[in-house]
Amino acid sequence: MTISNIEEIKCPNGHIFEAQLLSAISISENPELKEVLIAGEINLVSCPECGEMFYAECFILYHDSKNELIAFVYPLSFQNQAAQCKMKMCKEFELALENFEEKQKIKYEPLLLFGIEDLIILLRSEQDIEDEEMILKYLASKILLDTIKIVPSLARKLGIPKVLPVPKGEKSIETKSLISGLQILIKHNANLQHYIEFLDKISKHKTIIADLKK
Repeated sequence: MTISNIEEIKCPNGHIFEAQLLSAISISENPELKEVLIAGEINLVSCPECGEMFYAECFILYHDSKNELIAFVYPLSFQNQAAQCKMKMCKEFELALENFEEKQKIKYEPLLLFGIEDLIILLRSEQDIEDEEMILKYLASKILLDTIKIVPSLARKLGIPKVLPVPKGEKSIETKSLISGLQILIKHNANLQHYIEFLDKISKHKTIIADLKK
């Protein structure tokens, strides 16, 4: 769920005041918050004393169930406590799962991030990939391609798009099919950088196909 709390914060000029900050964001409940976050406007506050506008750092739990992304975002100042934060994250995640029925439990691992900027960078990168995926879906019917969908958390882990092209009629995840599909796609649109990078990955790292089949 999306949660906000009244927090006491200090502006860059030393003034102390209270402001309402988001500490948990559920994109399934509030999809509009994703764009607000990407725009850098989450927990952006203005000091009532001096008018200084700044980002108020606090812990944020970000969850996007559709894209299988759950991130524990600690303030950047916690970066030197990464090991402790990871232990805390894992413990809290395990405890949270105990409250879910088996069929409702989250099957993907949480991400540990430091600073809201890291989350923004991740979301912008995935938005770029989604734009290319939309182009693939549009072109597929026109250039005799089929598409295979990969679960979002696995695609994120491997650093690849979650919608992949294969020649028409081929639905299996095989090196030959993926290479052929990628070559056809790139021939028709040479600006799809993430698919170009994926083709390069397949050529250099044969084990990526085995990872896709897990």
